[in-house]
Amino acid sequence: MKLNEDILTQAASWFVDLRNARPGDVIFEAHQAWLDADSRHYDAWKRVERLQKQLQLVPNEIRQGTLEKARQSRRQLVKTLVVVLTVGSAGGVAYKQRALSSLMARYRTDTGEHKTIELTDGSNVFLNTNSALDVSFSDDVRELTLYRGEIIVETGKGMPQQDFIVKTAQGRVKALGTRFQVRCNDGETWVGVSKHAVEVLSEKASKAVKVQAGHCMSFDTLKHSPLSLMPLNTDAWTQGMLIVSNWRLDQFINELGRYHKGALRCDPVVASLRISGAFNINDTQSVLENLSSTLPVKVRYFTRFWAQVEPV
Repeated sequence: MKLNEDILTQAASWFVDLRNARPGDVIFEAHQAWLDADSRHYDAWKRVERLQKQLQLVPNEIRQGTLEKARQSRRQLVKTLVVVLTVGSAGGVAYKQRALSSLMARYRTDTGEHKTIELTDGSNVFLNTNSALDVSFSDDVRELTLYRGEIIVETGKGMPQQDFIVKTAQGRVKALGTRFQVRCNDGETWVGVSKHAVEVLSEKASKAVKVQAGHCMSFDTLKHSPLSLMPLNTDAWTQGMLIVSNWRLDQFINELGRYHKGALRCDPVVASLRISGAFNINDTQSVLENLSSTLPVKVRYFTRFWAQVEPV
């Protein structure tokens, strides 16, 4: 069964939190509840248990050069464990390399963090939460490699003769003098264009697709989705906001979870409730606390790193 990065992150977080727990602590009940909630959780935990037995088999450059240093930071340890769990899986070599590269990327943001970088050609790149990016300029091309997360690019004019490319695991996006947004989702890349246009070429496709301003599309390694109108306020995160209109609650919680430190889930019983408004993603705790004032829900905390929105 395929395990995505989110589930592996949860498993790694439980491993870290359980290390110092004492017999009888409520965290063990919460951990069991997490295991029972989804069969994929059991599969991920089995992988953690195998890792504990096989840690000495992990290549030295990973175990010593990364894991030992990461013990100084819980967040870094969780991230590193996810990488090692992924490398230890049956995933393809290319994916493993990208997972390791994201950990070592030049530009990175943690959960809830945003960053702006200015490139040598005058371009500006805005990194959203939990993103990893490398930049490489040569005589022929300005190339950005997005390993995970989301960026907004405003291309500069300092090197107009060079192509400007954003690469992801699924393909490449070529800017045509523009402002555009790229987001890596599970197994696909989403592209939205605010100004001018981009050309999108899937990894194994033979023909590029042009995306004009005001439109967006998703693509994987083989194909792309039909073009559609770009939703409003997709760049509100640059102002520290999440703006939604008549969203399902589970969709809202999934999006808010990108900025929340820890696992955040929505009970299926309340998933179809609707929510609208503007929310401060720099204070997700307050957003969760205020949900009950507008919806018949409550937030249940199993640990300080795992919460679920449930019916009252």
